[in-house]
Amino acid sequence: MTTPSEKVVEALRASLKEAEHLRRQNHKLVAAATEPIAIVAMGCRYPGGVNSPEDLWELLAAGKDAISGFPTDRGWDLAALREAGTDQRGNTVSQEGGFLDSAAGFDAGFFGISPREAVTMDPQQRLLLETSWEAIERAGIDPVSLRGSGTGVFVGTNGQDYAYLLVRSLADATGDIGTGIAASALSGRLSYTLGLEGPAVTVDTACSSSLVALHTAAHALRAGECSLALVGGVNVMSSPGSLIEFSRQGGLAPDGRCKAYSDAADGTGWSEGVGVLVVERLSDARRDGHPVLALVKGSAVNQDGSSNGFTAPSGRAQQRVIRQALAAAGLSAQDVDAVEGHGTGTPLGDPIEARALLATYGQGRDPGRPLLLGTVKSNIGHAQAAAGVAGVIKAVMAMRHGVLPGTLHVDAPSSHVDWSAGAVELLTGPRAWPDADRPRRAGVSSFGISGTNAHVILEQAEPAEEPAGAPAAPPGVVPWVVSAKSEEALTAQIERLPAQAASQAPADVGFSLATGRSVFEHRAVLLAGGPDGGPTEAARGRASTGRSLAVLFSGQGAQRVGMGRELYGRFPVFAEALDAVLGHLGGDVREVMFGDAERLNGTGFTQPALFAVEVALFRLVESWGVRPDFVAGHSIGEVAAAYVAGVFSLEDACRLVGARARLMGALPAGGAMVAVQAGEGEVAGRLVEGVSIAAVNGPESVVIAGDEADVLRIAERFGAEGRKTQRLAVSHAFHSALMDPMLEELRRVVEGISFRPPRIPLVSNVTGELADDGLVCSAEYWVRHVRETVRFADGIRALASEGVSAFLELGPDGVLTAMAQHSLDDGPVAVAALRKDRPETAALLTALAQLHVTGVEVDWAAWFAGTGARRVDIPTYAFQHERYWPKPATPAGDVAAVGLMPAEHPLLGAAVSPAGSGGMLFTSRLSAQTHPWLLDHVVDGMPVFPAAGFLELAIRVGDQVGCDRVDELTFGEPLVLPEEGAVLLQVWAGAPDAAGARKVSVHSQIADSADQTWTEHASGVLNSGERTAEFDTSVWPPSGAVAVDPEDLAEGTGHGPVFRTLRAAWTRGAETFAEAALPGRADDAGAFGLHPALLEAVTQAAGPAGDLAQASWAGVSLHASGAPAVRIRVTKTGDDAFSVAVADIAGAPVLSADSLVLGARTAVSARRDGAERGTLLRLEWVAAPEGRPDSGEVRSATLGVDGPASLTDVPDLVVVPVSGAGDDVPGAVHELTARVLELIQEWLAGERFADSRLVFVTNGAVSGGDPAGAAVWGLVGSAQSEHPDRFVLVDAEDGDVPALLPALPGLLASGDAQFAVRDGAVCVARLARLNERADARAAAPEWNADGTVLITGGTGGLGGVLARHLVAERGVRHLTLVSRRGTAAPGAAELRAELTALGADVVVEACDVADRAAAARLLAALERPPAAVIHTAGVLDDGVVTSLTAERLSGVLRPKVDAAWHLHELTRETDLGAFVVFSSASGVMGGAGQGNYAAGNVFLDALARHRAALGLPAQSLAWGAWAQADGMTGTLSEADTRRIAASGVPPLSVEQGLALFDAATASDEAYVVPIGPVAPGSRARGEVPPLLRGLVKGVRRTAASSAGGAEAVATLGRRLREARPDERVRLVVDLVGAEAAAVLGHASAKAVDARKEFRDLGFDSLTAVELRNRLSAVTGLRLSATLVFDYPNPTALAEHLFSQLVDEAPADAGPALLAELERIDSVLAAGEPDDRTRAAVSSRLFQMLEKWRGTEAADAGTEVAERIEAAGTDEIFAFIDNELGRHSDR
Repeated sequence: MTTPSEKVVEALRASLKEAEHLRRQNHKLVAAATEPIAIVAMGCRYPGGVNSPEDLWELLAAGKDAISGFPTDRGWDLAALREAGTDQRGNTVSQEGGFLDSAAGFDAGFFGISPREAVTMDPQQRLLLETSWEAIERAGIDPVSLRGSGTGVFVGTNGQDYAYLLVRSLADATGDIGTGIAASALSGRLSYTLGLEGPAVTVDTACSSSLVALHTAAHALRAGECSLALVGGVNVMSSPGSLIEFSRQGGLAPDGRCKAYSDAADGTGWSEGVGVLVVERLSDARRDGHPVLALVKGSAVNQDGSSNGFTAPSGRAQQRVIRQALAAAGLSAQDVDAVEGHGTGTPLGDPIEARALLATYGQGRDPGRPLLLGTVKSNIGHAQAAAGVAGVIKAVMAMRHGVLPGTLHVDAPSSHVDWSAGAVELLTGPRAWPDADRPRRAGVSSFGISGTNAHVILEQAEPAEEPAGAPAAPPGVVPWVVSAKSEEALTAQIERLPAQAASQAPADVGFSLATGRSVFEHRAVLLAGGPDGGPTEAARGRASTGRSLAVLFSGQGAQRVGMGRELYGRFPVFAEALDAVLGHLGGDVREVMFGDAERLNGTGFTQPALFAVEVALFRLVESWGVRPDFVAGHSIGEVAAAYVAGVFSLEDACRLVGARARLMGALPAGGAMVAVQAGEGEVAGRLVEGVSIAAVNGPESVVIAGDEADVLRIAERFGAEGRKTQRLAVSHAFHSALMDPMLEELRRVVEGISFRPPRIPLVSNVTGELADDGLVCSAEYWVRHVRETVRFADGIRALASEGVSAFLELGPDGVLTAMAQHSLDDGPVAVAALRKDRPETAALLTALAQLHVTGVEVDWAAWFAGTGARRVDIPTYAFQHERYWPKPATPAGDVAAVGLMPAEHPLLGAAVSPAGSGGMLFTSRLSAQTHPWLLDHVVDGMPVFPAAGFLELAIRVGDQVGCDRVDELTFGEPLVLPEEGAVLLQVWAGAPDAAGARKVSVHSQIADSADQTWTEHASGVLNSGERTAEFDTSVWPPSGAVAVDPEDLAEGTGHGPVFRTLRAAWTRGAETFAEAALPGRADDAGAFGLHPALLEAVTQAAGPAGDLAQASWAGVSLHASGAPAVRIRVTKTGDDAFSVAVADIAGAPVLSADSLVLGARTAVSARRDGAERGTLLRLEWVAAPEGRPDSGEVRSATLGVDGPASLTDVPDLVVVPVSGAGDDVPGAVHELTARVLELIQEWLAGERFADSRLVFVTNGAVSGGDPAGAAVWGLVGSAQSEHPDRFVLVDAEDGDVPALLPALPGLLASGDAQFAVRDGAVCVARLARLNERADARAAAPEWNADGTVLITGGTGGLGGVLARHLVAERGVRHLTLVSRRGTAAPGAAELRAELTALGADVVVEACDVADRAAAARLLAALERPPAAVIHTAGVLDDGVVTSLTAERLSGVLRPKVDAAWHLHELTRETDLGAFVVFSSASGVMGGAGQGNYAAGNVFLDALARHRAALGLPAQSLAWGAWAQADGMTGTLSEADTRRIAASGVPPLSVEQGLALFDAATASDEAYVVPIGPVAPGSRARGEVPPLLRGLVKGVRRTAASSAGGAEAVATLGRRLREARPDERVRLVVDLVGAEAAAVLGHASAKAVDARKEFRDLGFDSLTAVELRNRLSAVTGLRLSATLVFDYPNPTALAEHLFSQLVDEAPADAGPALLAELERIDSVLAAGEPDDRTRAAVSSRLFQMLEKWRGTEAADAGTEVAERIEAAGTDEIFAFIDNELGRHSDR
């Protein structure tokens, strides 16, 4: 019985238990309610090019200001904004702000959004989508994995002004606008697109929106309403409305900058951006292994309530919200180190906020640890709804870096704040985060204009615990799996990855890619961490859905010693599986398979070893998620297939394999097996008793086996018929009657095995079909399996019929893979897991990669199990942006109200018929804002109105005036669209003439320009009489047409998406067919006759895009309007003339044109004052490209003192060591270059050296240690340009040369021929951009004002220009101008007077500075010490290297080399501010025809480096061509000027050159190359010289010419042989004409008359070399440099080339030789030869003589040769006088 006391005790006990339970529950609830929220990732885009948190930190840490002018791509009326003026209260419209680079850019296709919907979506939604995706990826989470999860979305906003643009744009007003601009859609769109099912909340509390969103998300996470949350804010100013409104209210700073907490505060600066945080509970983040960047420790939100004004901030409310946030975090004010303030820069709000901070955080603190205050708004402006999250990102990055960035624009802390009232310090510069024995903490404030305040407290996260256990060994080669939703994005994604290799472990990058990125359709797998260093692409492709996989297991013959050994040591799964199999097999299988090749080839070991390896391979790939739908094998391989399919246990499988191998091995050796190239039926008919078909491996691949004599006899018969046969290296005749003796014993073994139906469908070798359960579950089947035919080919076909589209062979090699492909069509993919000649891990990864990219599922994350790999930061998705922005309606008003007619066309505004004129005038206003699609038509990097647009205008005007045909339209000056402002357009249709024809013209002028000049762009004639061209599109593509890549046709245009309309193209003879369609954004086709973007495609189809442009149209009729897609036929009717027919997709005619003529594209320049800056380049020596391996031995020799004559057997490379060591440097230069010149000429003259290269080796020429050697580099560099593939330059230590020579042929294959060896590494030269200062003139050094600036060549063209610049712009007051003629030089007196009038003291002296004594006297006579020396002197004496002499060489070297060296030596002890030498880019670039000039200039370059190494001031400026008519460029011929223009780098104007001089002298570089403007990413026609490959891209090479060399010769020769006899020579004449036109700078080959002599066409020695080089490249022939002098005109040259190309030289060459001599006689006129002609002709005659003496010529020819040989110099020149005439007279 229970007593009352016991009941009380029991009750007390129960009560205590309940109390404890409630206490624990309460603890859990409190912990959950106060659990820190982890920020696991961040993403953002802000002004200043910020696209990531790292970018933002870089901007902050550098103290950069991201405020800029208004965007030009949003349709704003910038002129009106600038002219808004000042209102009555003195407020002006702020002229700057913080703007995103491209608010219109969006990858709509990635998110499955149509272009139509994308343009109606608020750009805030678009930015939020991309940035959220990036943030999720940065958390290491596959965004697709969140679909269906309880992830929440909390987004802050403060307005949607995009609606105003949509309302104004009727063209974009669609039914999607409602969801596109609704505030709720910001969060809802994100949840919908990503499939997130947690709360989706859009918060609008104005500037505090994003922090309120974070506070709300934290509550939702702690309450369990969502498991993960995306939090952020976004703001885009789609219109300037808020800028105008707040400016008028006086709220914005005139300069757009936030001067937060400063006495200079004068208003905020509006900005825009987007920031997204990925947040979750800390416990969840730690559990899932997500990175924890920082913690949200506490937060609070409140309201001002009824304060002193609706928009005025409340200090009391701010104090309350701070204290509430501290209480929520369980912290005191002293526990927080810093605050990221609201700090907008307003003179009212900032002091209120500062006082609130002083009253809270500033109280009770240690004065030595004040609260540190700053704001990100001083850098990027006030991003409004995105401002708070920007502050959070800044605070998190600052915590992680331990640095607090400074606040910009603080002249002095605000005097409206009593800063002594508390311990708060304004950060005016960067500060290390104060050390403490606790985590770093920061508060972030945001206060909304609506009165809603938010404060968040962030805390530094503790580092994650490292996993226990010993670190794993590096895994070696690892896969990097990359994917994208388009091919372009995939390429961009891959390009982002290599940078990771240097900073992250390859395994970590691979693991992060495999576990934290979504898998898309376009895929690639890179292998990283291998012996090759950087990642290499293993596979790339487009995945297909529903791939069905079959795994094939190899049979005998695939074995190799060591198979599986690498995998055994690398992968535990493989090792465990292999050990398990070998444990059942027993014996020495492991030792044999890993190390005994001879025993392994015996069937007793072959079969168990193959079975073991294949089973282990299967288990390995199975662990990586590879799950076959079918399995099959070949002979013993089927046993492995049956085992993995579950037919028998491992033990039973090993019993079968062991018995099979043992019994076969015990049979007597003998018999034979032979593979025969024949079908099964054909072989079966020839079999005899004792011979069987052992295997049918393919349609034409059969193996026979049996009695050796009979098998070999059958094989021999097939071989006699031309069939391939191969005897197999086997010990027994398997699958034949010779197996019969072992069958009964095998049957007894197999009958003791247990069978189960296969779990994976299995293909039978015996039937060649899918095996049913009963077939393979019987002992009899496995006996038959040994004896009967292996029907492998039937099995492959059976698998294909079951829908198998991927095959993976598991075995030591790819035997079955090769055989299977003979039975498959092109659809399925077949890969081998291992290859005998490749490392096993790399081979297996490559196989899996090939499967993955085609669509077979692979669990790449599982591959990294056990590697110790961890998640690291890797590049986010490479979005491919297109522009989506409404087209604003043109505010034309009511034109009828002012007496005009509406033109009713997108490019025209109004029309009027002037009284009495009979004509009609059409007007328009075009700008980037009103017609943004025109910006996509780019020429020379600038937007240009398309020529097709003028034709469209002519057609429209013709419609209006009753003319339905454009008789002709010719184009003039290109119409360049200005970046800002607009152009006024007028189209005039004149009065009709008697026949009804009207003249038409198009003019333009810059709107609102003081210059009212009208420029004509097109003119022509309109008429009547529509004509329709026949164009049958019923068969499409047209029969017999060959497809070409439309990208090749469009390559080089530089156009944007709107004008890249070509979709497909084909050629057939003279016809080109094409399909073109407008992209999604050019959706206004209906408003045009034929949209210019479609009409522009005609030009691309007609000719090489980028090279030619429309010159004129004739006979154009438009038959239908508004086509969005067309089919085009362009037929060549002349050299550059075409007829055009255009049809719609139904085949109905759209446009016909009798003629389109293409001409040279006119260079365009911007329509603005001044000129573009040129480009400053520097020379960098970078690692040489990996050379192609050379297959043969490289023979080399060092040239002896006897020169080339000493070479009896000419090797591949002949090394010539050169050195200019010695005290007399100028003398050494002259001597060394003369010797090298003689050697070059001797080398070129000898035919036997034609296939060898002369390798000049210097030591110190590149560094400046050997200036004389540098001059050799200049001379040889020119020879290289004139004679490609003949010379090599190497700068190296002596010991480095032998190691280099064997690799040289492979290095030369890349196009480089100049190398420097440094520390054993081979380097090549590349020009790179020099980072020049924007304020170059201000930064240029100030030289001693009391000294004189000495300019040599000072009275010449460039010297005079420079002198004027130094006086007028650089403030130089004392000049000494030196030239050889001094005051007697033309213009010297006038120059001196001009400079004196500018306030300078100028002395003009005559002095030959190359004379050391004269130079010394000059310097000694200076009244003032030299402050700077500028050496501009130089002379030209151009000529190809074979025509130069030692005298001509020295004549050019003296003013360069001798003069500069003397100035160097004579001023070494002088305190110079600068020593500048004017060099030339011809030196570094190897100017053809300027060997002497290049030698002198490269010496100057080396001298500058030499002086710099001595610590002396020095700079060599290697100028590109100047447009100046005086000085060096004054001697340029018209052909020279055309050549320079064709190079893609225009000559420098005087303005550009002087600006580059200032920029160069402001730099510390000793060697600078100033040249004309080179646009980034620009392309050059043809192959880009190696030196420029870092600057200029080449056009894509075509497949037909990719082989080059002998293959190119064969191809061209074949074309000629296949042509009709009467067409052959004409083809080569056209070829020569085209190349000649290119050399001379003609736009078309028709400008070259094939019958006119080369000299009359304008060829000189330099252009002759260029033509030789071009023809050598295009024909593959080695041609003489004197080609155009040997054959007088293009026709004669073409006949010569034709005979070599088709090898049709006549047997009896005597008459032809005599005829050639007669031709030479008739070519040259009589007269007195000058010295240059004497030298050139004499050299050439001796060369001809040497070649002639080497042939078996007739006696008469020998006699003539001997007479010429014996002739003296005077006799030779007499012969020239009488027979050849003078070069100078021609």
